[in-house]
Amino acid sequence: MSFISFIKSKTFRNHFLLAVALIIAFLWFSLKALDMYTRHGKTITVPDLESMPTEEAIHELEELNLRAVVNDSIFDDTREKGTIASQNPAAGVDVKRNRTVYITTVAILPEMIAMPDLTDLSLRQAQAQLKTYGLRIGKLDHVPHIARNAVLEQKYNEGSIQPGTMVEKGTEIDLVLGTGETQTYTHVPMVIGQPRQQAIQLINAASLNVGEEIFPEGHTESDHENLKVYMQSPDATQSRPRLELGATVNLEYRSADDFDFEEYTSELLSIENPDLYGKTPREVLEALDDAFLILGDEVFDNNVPINQARVYRQDPDPDESPTLSRGTRIDVWYKNLEDMGNDE
Repeated sequence: MSFISFIKSKTFRNHFLLAVALIIAFLWFSLKALDMYTRHGKTITVPDLESMPTEEAIHELEELNLRAVVNDSIFDDTREKGTIASQNPAAGVDVKRNRTVYITTVAILPEMIAMPDLTDLSLRQAQAQLKTYGLRIGKLDHVPHIARNAVLEQKYNEGSIQPGTMVEKGTEIDLVLGTGETQTYTHVPMVIGQPRQQAIQLINAASLNVGEEIFPEGHTESDHENLKVYMQSPDATQSRPRLELGATVNLEYRSADDFDFEEYTSELLSIENPDLYGKTPREVLEALDDAFLILGDEVFDNNVPINQARVYRQDPDPDESPTLSRGTRIDVWYKNLEDMGNDE
């Protein structure tokens, strides 16, 4: 039988159709098996693990046929140690079975910092130094001393702490400061509308301590970043109260997410931006005190002596920002009095 006759025969046709059917059946079963193995079309929603204890989070992922990998840990004194700080993929994302979820935990062991030497620094310098090292100012005590607001002693847990001593990051360090020769009173800063940490820094910079803090109902430590000062006592909105160095200022907060601070402060704290051009450093302080404003950074061009320094620039500029909220920081730049005359 010739080849052409063979392929035209009934026997060849039956075998050919049988082979095609077997191939189709094999492919169909292979695809079905692959779907069953990969659970095609079926996904798992990644749960929200944040703030959950690490072991509990890993167990929950395993129960959902997901894999957990701890890829990092961070130090965060606002969160509970040993809990989940973040995750990837995020909560609510749909993923396939056996997908790896990478989690970052809050370290159980605290990060340790070498205590810096703050002795003889000004309060402002000490405040900046502590912030750089990840430490915080605690209680401010004032004692009679010729150097006003100079750090005389640094303390921790009621006792002196020597430079180089290892302390936990975030630790509060108490400072003993000088009162100066005569003046033992200071103006209470305006902190309404300020974020909590900024308000505390401003109060400390004024040689005062934070007293009672009233938080919104249901508040937790993790909500601190969203809090702003709603009220303060003594009230500094209508007058410039003065307190003894080391006295306390009480604060009440509201959440910036739930309260319109922009409208509140614009109505309560709006004030004219003073023109400081040509003023001496002492006149600047007096003008800002009278306007319920705060002196920010001072820049002296070419190390000009204070008795020759005059303001030639300020930020915010009164032409660009004619009104400000009380408690706004004003940065000023000084140049030599003789140079001021040349500019004219």
